[in-house]
Amino acid sequence: MKLPGAGLAGWMAIGLVLLAANLLFVYADVFAIPVFLCLVAALLSGGYALIGVFMAAKGRARESARALGGLNAVVSSVFFLGICVVIYLIVASWNASWDLTREGLRSLSPLTIQVLENMDKPVTATCFFLESDDEMVAIAREKTLRFLDLCKQYTDQLTVELLDPTVEKLKVEDLGITHASPQGTVVIRSGDRKRVITLSGGSPRLEERDFTNALINVLREENPKVYFLTGHQERDILNQDPQEGGSMLGNLLSGESYTVDRLAIKISDPEVPADCDLLVINKPSSDLHPLEIEAINRYMDGGGRMLILLDPWRNIDPAVAAREQLRPWLEKNYGVLVGADVVVTDAKENRFDIELRPDDAPFSEVEEGFLSFRGCFSKNHPVTARFEQNILMVAARSVTVSRELPEKVGADILLRSLPSFWGETDVERLIKAGVASFDEVDLKGPVPLAVAAVRQVDRNSSPRGRGEARLIVVGDTDFVSNAYLSVPGNLTFILNAVAWLCESEDLLAMRPTALEMTPLMLSDVERRTVAWLSVMLGLQAVLAATIAMIFWRKKHQ
Repeated sequence: MKLPGAGLAGWMAIGLVLLAANLLFVYADVFAIPVFLCLVAALLSGGYALIGVFMAAKGRARESARALGGLNAVVSSVFFLGICVVIYLIVASWNASWDLTREGLRSLSPLTIQVLENMDKPVTATCFFLESDDEMVAIAREKTLRFLDLCKQYTDQLTVELLDPTVEKLKVEDLGITHASPQGTVVIRSGDRKRVITLSGGSPRLEERDFTNALINVLREENPKVYFLTGHQERDILNQDPQEGGSMLGNLLSGESYTVDRLAIKISDPEVPADCDLLVINKPSSDLHPLEIEAINRYMDGGGRMLILLDPWRNIDPAVAAREQLRPWLEKNYGVLVGADVVVTDAKENRFDIELRPDDAPFSEVEEGFLSFRGCFSKNHPVTARFEQNILMVAARSVTVSRELPEKVGADILLRSLPSFWGETDVERLIKAGVASFDEVDLKGPVPLAVAAVRQVDRNSSPRGRGEARLIVVGDTDFVSNAYLSVPGNLTFILNAVAWLCESEDLLAMRPTALEMTPLMLSDVERRTVAWLSVMLGLQAVLAATIAMIFWRKKHQ
């Protein structure tokens, strides 16, 4: 017995499945009426066709074998599809991915991961986004929630809330938000501490750097106090000049929950404040007064912390050099030798630019004593042990360690130049004639550029109960100016240095960068068209070619 139209029903089932797949890209919902009706009709037509095949094969061995072969193919296909689904679920459960995006959408920086994994108290991220059809708001919301979902993979202490500020007005008032950005506002809070992040710009999203800084802020119990010394024409943290200013450094420290202030040590009453957690000397144009040195020495004897950034001094008068205060004090008390030189190379252009890289290749022929370095960075010190970014310095001076260190002092070289640089000691000829050549009195490269030193002190006499004084000296200041601090390596090094000096070891890691990607704005129709072209067009073209080949072979057999 043969059912009428069974063959046609089979082809109709295939056509209806294809039609349903195409309609799915239009309606974006498998339960949309047109899609659902096509699938139901395909199921009925396919069932009718299978019944017709078996009825036609009944009682005929050859036809029965063909029917069983067709059924076997269908069952095998179903099983193969099931295996594919199981494999997909297993792979999806691994939650593994490769970040191929320019702005790092699928990965977090080591610092962010470190802070998240070390969280020991709950933090809530409250995201305020308007329920609107604005494309930019939708993009900002999607990026922010995707980023926070990624963060939640590293801690169970992070909770995310999504609210509409026009609906949850009481919540906005309770959090003290005076202005909610139309493109989104995120509030990070833990206990009584909170930070508000407003999203803005051409491609708004929650930047990893802003989130990490806010997280550090709300998790800290207190804010370390950082003083910047003034009175010697230092680089001012209030100076917003895009080239020579130091405001960016002050803002970055404030963003990581340091309290930043300026300090002028009075000669009439020389004293470093008792609340000083870190004293920074950034680009002094003149030497310090002996009474200032005495005040600093008392501060360090009590377990103080100092960061000293020095450029090559232009004053080359031997009489002035003989009366120097700061450099001799560093050598006597900490074994840190700050050279009276300028680090240069043979390059005709940009001979003062020093790029420090984590690459060992240029050092392949350097003596064995430098094996404790990874490229230009020390592997033995927490500040640079895992450094993976480039640092750019301009017109630096050498900073190295004395052969014989003072008692109870330990020191490490943190940074060194490439072997092609040397410390030019004939500064007068270099400045006046622009001529430099290596000779025996010059320091041969690789030239040390930064040193970290620790001196053991009496813990009982320390105001904060510290058993050691910490010091970092760097032979350059331009790398922390507004013009160069945006270089990722410069930013990471200075913040790592401050974190180590303040004993905030949980902040020693590569800082997140703020790479921006302008989104491609597509309408719903355009998005569905792209999806259809990338998926269905190729599939249907292959299927059409297969059907055409089947009919051609039947016709010519």
